[in-house]
Amino acid sequence: MSRGPVSYVIDVVEEFLRTKAAREKKTRASYSGILLGSDRGTKKPLGQPFAVYFHNRKFASLTHDEVATWFALRVEAGRQNTKHRISKEARHFLTWAHKRDHTSLDLASAIEPFRSGESRLDWLSWSDVDRVLAALPEFRLKFAAAWLFYTGCRIGEALAAVQADIRWREDFGMYEWTISDSKTHRARTVWLPSRLGELLDESRRLNKPQPTWPILWDCEGRGFGRVENPAARISERTVNNALARARDTVSLTTPLTAHVCRHTYCTNYVKEYGHNEYAMEKLSRLVGTSVGVLRNTYVHLDLTASDWDDLRSFGRSSKAQVG
Repeated sequence: MSRGPVSYVIDVVEEFLRTKAAREKKTRASYSGILLGSDRGTKKPLGQPFAVYFHNRKFASLTHDEVATWFALRVEAGRQNTKHRISKEARHFLTWAHKRDHTSLDLASAIEPFRSGESRLDWLSWSDVDRVLAALPEFRLKFAAAWLFYTGCRIGEALAAVQADIRWREDFGMYEWTISDSKTHRARTVWLPSRLGELLDESRRLNKPQPTWPILWDCEGRGFGRVENPAARISERTVNNALARARDTVSLTTPLTAHVCRHTYCTNYVKEYGHNEYAMEKLSRLVGTSVGVLRNTYVHLDLTASDWDDLRSFGRSSKAQVG
């Protein structure tokens, strides 16, 4: 039940987030990060969340100028896509609050809409992937990086994978990885190439893991007391830090993160197998992204020499004469 002008900012934020509880986890987490705050991992935090900035304020007391000031500080140094997302979701929240009578002002109009910028698409050739893997001295880190490069999976899917999810298929001569839950909440199957299968065999020989142990593992303890524990799940920060160090070691200029590994897989797949409907459908099922999104991201229109000739001569065959 709305409490109108007596509601505090934190109460309105929590009420709004309850309306998003039934949505996809990533959607709710995005709104929560803007309004309440969240850990950005290795990324530098941007400004202050809405509820923190307006701490102990009644929602009805907020003004257009204050909201505009908060937004400017919140997106400072943010990329275009970040500004677009925060702008869109903050305006949606403020419009909702206005409709719920928490304020009489149209505070959403204080925030400038931002168009989404063109996302940066970094990727590596397979020869550069080999160089990066060779620069990772510890087997657990090399295995984690190879898992991302050769499956194209999301980092969250890789971290959640356990030994029982991977089984050898004698009829195909390959390992089959079943991802029961992912960003799309749909199960899918990923086939591990031979190079990755060999690393998986080596990891199992070294660790003799239990079915519930993670595929990608890390260390436990602090400082000089840290020791490898195959039952300890590796973190996204550890993986990204290892990739960054390897990139510096081999002097690559391309930023290297777990997400770039996914771009590398998809880009090289399209280059090797083309982008007809059948190839794109297979890629869609492997990486868990719609064909439409994959086409928009990885398929580019390249003009041939014949195309350029046609463009140069365009209009010359017309019988119309310009006076």
